[in-house]
Formats: sequence, structure tokens, C-alpha cells
Amino acid sequence: MKKILQLILSLTLISAVCAAVLAIVNNATKERIANLATLKANNAARAVLPASVKAIEPVKDPADASLTAFIGYADDAKTQIAGYAVPGLTAKGYGGNIRLMVGLNPDRTVISYQVLAAAETPGLGSNLSTPAFIARFKDQPAASVKVTKDGGKIEALTSATITSRAVCDAVADAARRIDRIEGKASAAPAAPKINPEGKLLFNPAKPEEALKALPKGTATATALPGKGRFPVFEGKDAAGKSTGYVAVGTGKATGPHGELVIIYQFGFTAKRAPSFNPAPRMVNQPAVEMTDMENAQRAAYNAALQDAMSQFKK
Repeated sequence: MKKILQLILSLTLISAVCAAVLAIVNNATKERIANLATLKANNAARAVLPASVKAIEPVKDPADASLTAFIGYADDAKTQIAGYAVPGLTAKGYGGNIRLMVGLNPDRTVISYQVLAAAETPGLGSNLSTPAFIARFKDQPAASVKVTKDGGKIEALTSATITSRAVCDAVADAARRIDRIEGKASAAPAAPKINPEGKLLFNPAKPEEALKALPKGTATATALPGKGRFPVFEGKDAAGKSTGYVAVGTGKATGPHGELVIIYQFGFTAKRAPSFNPAPRMVNQPAVEMTDMENAQRAAYNAALQDAMSQFKK
């Protein structure tokens, strides 16, 4: 028992030092990361605005000050609007959150769009960023754009109807947003808040999932009594000898694009020491943009490990 307490104290101290170092690094780099995010949005805006634009003016959404839209003018005096570049958000993607920069004509028909963030299935939903699919939206009315299955004119991506519908939803969100900015739809609701935890990739409460995190030779995984969100499992071999434990921890951190929530399934030895063979498994798909979030990911991982270790105390 004394050795276990010493190990826990040692790991807690190491994690605290790592968290402090990460906090210092994050504080030193957050301004640069924010600048890179702004540059990415600016570049995307220019890419979706008409070539005739001579001046660009950034504007804020009165319902969501964290998002910036851009008005493109055909003259330097900014008297003639040539188009808009507007963020469009949706939480309806197959992989969670999708964020677009949508180019709109003054009449709210679509010029083009660029993907700012998405976690769709490779080879299927990830095709939302291909020029061929983006071209299907050109000159379509943004506010009412739909896939053909829903009575619209957009041919959905093969085997990715959910993603296609989500893109339509994000494009429509952009149209609502610029209407709100120009005071034409002040009562329109803002885009829904997105749960940064996203969705579970698998259910860690199932014994068969616990077995994947236990050493070879484990025959059974039995849930132990507890009050955590997910049970702690003990693995045993055919002779009934303990082979180790599995516990799930949740870690939170703040990155340049919002809160990051990571859930990990960790394996522990029979003496309840962390074991990284097999490697920890990520349980969820966070619904946030992952770009430039390495520091936040590490901080969330360390917090998840501490949370998993604390499960033994419950």
C-alpha cells in the first residue's frame, strides 16, 4: 500500500510539473497561435471572394463576437459590395463539428467555400473539400440549399449523405449570419453551441473493450463497484489471477479554438501502476478544431491520466 501511495504521489508530482511547463509554453505561444488562426481565416476569405474585390472589411457577428465575417468591396472607397466571406458552422457532420468559410454574392447565392475544420471519414465525407463537390454549390441560394434527397439541387457525396447535409447546414448558417450582421434578421438564433466532447468512438463500459487494454493472457474483465462515469475493470487469467486493471479518465484543456475534452482508456498493472502496453486508447472524437492544439492535447491527456488513477479511490 505504501509503494502504491509513493507511486501515485510521484506521478502526481511529475504531472504537476508537466502541466506547469505546458502552461508556460501555452502562454508564450497563444498569441502566435491566435495570429495564425486569424491569418488562416483571412486567407480563406480572400479565396472565396470574387476576384473583383479591391477592399475587404472585417465585421463581427452581434450574436457571436468570436467569429469574424468579411465584406468585399468592388472599389477602394467601399461603396459597392461585391461579396461576402462568412463563417458557417454546424454540429451535424458525421465526425462532429464542421466549420466553413463561405463566399456569398450580394444576393446570398454561393460563390464557393473553404473548409476550416472537419473530422469526416477519410475517402468519403472528407471529400467535402474537393473542388468538384464545392462546385455543386455555385450560384445556389445559400439560405435554402439542400441535397437532392431533401428536395434540393445538391447531389450528395457518395456514401456520405450525412456530411453533405451538414455542409448545406453550414452554408445556410453563413447566410443567416450575414443577414444578422446587416440587421436583416436580428432575431435569428445564433449557431448552436457545440459540445467540445464530441462523440464516443466506442463504449468503454463494455467488458470486450476493456479486454483490448489488458495484457495478453487475460481471460475475463469484470467491472468493479464504483461511482465513476465508466466502470473500472479488473482482468484475470484462466487461473483467476489478476492481470491488471482498466480505468477511463477525462481531461480538459483550453486551446486557441475553445475547450478541448479528451477521454482516454488506460491500462494498469496488477499492482495498479500505469501500463502503456497496450497503449492508451482515445475514447472520444472531440468536436473542436484540432489545428495548433498540441499543447492543449498534452494537458488534457495528463489530466485524463490523473482522473483515471483517481477512479481507484472511488
